[in-house]
Amino acid sequence: MRISPTKLFYVFFLSIFLLNGCGKNENNNINQPINQTANNDNANIPKDDVEELERIIKIPFQPEETTWRETDLETKGSDNRVPAVNRKKLTVVLKFSAEEANKIIEQAEKYKPAAASDVDAEDWFPAELIAQSQLSGDGNLKGKSFVANDFLQPPYVNGKITRISNTDYFVLELTSF
Repeated sequence: MRISPTKLFYVFFLSIFLLNGCGKNENNNINQPINQTANNDNANIPKDDVEELERIIKIPFQPEETTWRETDLETKGSDNRVPAVNRKKLTVVLKFSAEEANKIIEQAEKYKPAAASDVDAEDWFPAELIAQSQLSGDGNLKGKSFVANDFLQPPYVNGKITRISNTDYFVLELTSF
């Protein structure tokens, strides 16, 4: 059986066209979400630069350790006619000396008495806090919360600071709403 060169050319051309098209679509569909996820993760990498943090919020005493992460929470109103509002959340883990930790508590209690509170431990918290949250069994850190008035600075207008029990660590949670 003999195949004409014209038919062979069309079969060859069609095969390359189909295989090339399938390969590109498959790679584009797989790689695109991975790249988008990687970019979102990089945007939320925790930081430890105290000077940069001091440009964002007030810090009444110099901490011994600082780790923080700022998150954008973009939300829309109940109907689609309301424009998106940019809301921010700042979570900061601060470690102070025992003396300065007590001063922070004294100052915060002037605004409002302490209340028992739990804080969800995040994977970027210091190892000591992660270990303590695992001991509790529920992944939470126990402590006492205070209003964070001494730390607020626009755009952050609300928040609380929680002293983690049996440590000199504080978890500061501020929001722009």
